[in-house]
Amino acid sequence: MLFAFTFSYGKAQTRNYFTAADSCLKLKDYACAATNYELCLKADPESNGIAYMVAKAWAMANDKEKTFAALNLYIKNNALNYNPFFSEQLLKEKKFDFLKDDPRWVAMIVSVQKEEAGVTEQEIKANAAAKLNDRNFAAAMDVRPQLARLNINGELYTELKKLIIYKSPKAYLTDNGIALYIRIDGKDVPFYVSVPVTYNPAIANPVLVVLHGGILYSKGYGNADSFPMVYRATSEHIPNYSKKYITIYPIGTSVLNWMNTESGFDMVNKIVVYLKAFLNIDDNRVELLGHSNGATGVFTYLVKSPSLYAGFYGMNTQPKVFIGGTFLQNGVTRQFYNFATDKDYYYPPQAVKTIDSLANSLGVNWHTDLNKGYPHWFPSMKESLQPMAKIFEDMETRVRNPYPKEIYFETDNIKDGASDWITITGLDTLSKKASWQIDPNFKITAWIDNSDFNKTIHREAMAFDYPHRSGAIKAKKDGNNIYIETSDVASFAIKLNREMIDYRQKVNIYLNGRKVYSQKIMPDKQYTFANFKSQLDRKVIWENELQFDVK
Repeated sequence: MLFAFTFSYGKAQTRNYFTAADSCLKLKDYACAATNYELCLKADPESNGIAYMVAKAWAMANDKEKTFAALNLYIKNNALNYNPFFSEQLLKEKKFDFLKDDPRWVAMIVSVQKEEAGVTEQEIKANAAAKLNDRNFAAAMDVRPQLARLNINGELYTELKKLIIYKSPKAYLTDNGIALYIRIDGKDVPFYVSVPVTYNPAIANPVLVVLHGGILYSKGYGNADSFPMVYRATSEHIPNYSKKYITIYPIGTSVLNWMNTESGFDMVNKIVVYLKAFLNIDDNRVELLGHSNGATGVFTYLVKSPSLYAGFYGMNTQPKVFIGGTFLQNGVTRQFYNFATDKDYYYPPQAVKTIDSLANSLGVNWHTDLNKGYPHWFPSMKESLQPMAKIFEDMETRVRNPYPKEIYFETDNIKDGASDWITITGLDTLSKKASWQIDPNFKITAWIDNSDFNKTIHREAMAFDYPHRSGAIKAKKDGNNIYIETSDVASFAIKLNREMIDYRQKVNIYLNGRKVYSQKIMPDKQYTFANFKSQLDRKVIWENELQFDVK
């Protein structure tokens, strides 16, 4: 489930109560800890996470009556936060063992399990209805059949720019949103889409893709009726700022997500491309925003697969790739907005400053907004409303440039070998690295203590991992001349179109100081059509792809 616990850690007094409770726990004064957690709960009375902390503290204090009172509040708040499945958690918690001979405990567990069974039954019905609506939406809205009437021998490039006509999705929306499904590894994987009230199918609309955190603890997708609330897994403030955007909410689990699974990483790109068949998307205005594990996912797209996206926004990010090497220099063609806090156990403030300096020294447009006095879950707090406004102000200015004059790209997996117009198609990791192919890194030693945010703990870890040999390419474009330098690369490809080159002149390719290609070319209409059909990108229509081996 996505919404297991909610916390608020707002005003200074509330933070003091948390600190006092932690201090009481260390002194084994459990009644004191429970009292301070109760004071925290007064500031955030709907928090199921704090209610659970209160219950555990009173249980450790061996106060049966107050433990039951806190558990009753926990059950109530779980309903408010749509966390219906928690009987197993209660039964496994050893701190509650002293309650288990009390009839109230048995009655409580039976009641919770009965609710869980009802939710499961309703979940089956809701998901079946959502899948039926998804099928009807896809059948009615798909623009791809329009390609059949295209004259491939005509002025293909111009026709592709204007051919597609989109329809209004209104008949399939509930409260301007819809649950959709995409096939991943033979399974239907849900995602939720919120469509602006002002959406006009004749006008290309900017898109915001939101990646939630907590993926290591998310075991399933739950009830489709809960998907409209998926934004709460990232920040309550997103709907306030995303009204102009088609907002896509992929849903990750511990076994399929954008941070540490290959299939889950591919999923987000597939969702973006898939949705272009149904909604009028501005291909140059697709933005990525995430929190925690979701922010790590955003960073991973920056350095592994940036081509689809304009802006990258990570809130409480751990900027590290978990499915390969972290090639920070790959971000030079885009920008990264690091919305951070200085009480974050996930990534400490000194590391936030160090990676800012390192990224900018490598030519990456890296901006840090460090919010002082707040913990990891700052985006879910009321106090983050105004600071988050700066993210969306920046987002308004972010437009993809798919034709950068210079590209640096490095990969250890050719499946993720593309950056705009350059693609690494083969690696030669037995050769000697070029001197310019480096592995930037730094050591992190002081981490914020998750049990006391005012303290640090010593733990040594390198910021990045480099588990495999990689190949790198430096590409530069000057008119019809393209200059390529490679390191540990066996082969590569260059995509071209009339926005990049003048078809009246020869295209000259220089590889590691030698001219290896000098020819006039014409647009390849078969390639153009096939590439467009697979990508549905009306802003970037590739007309040629040249393949090269590195001798």
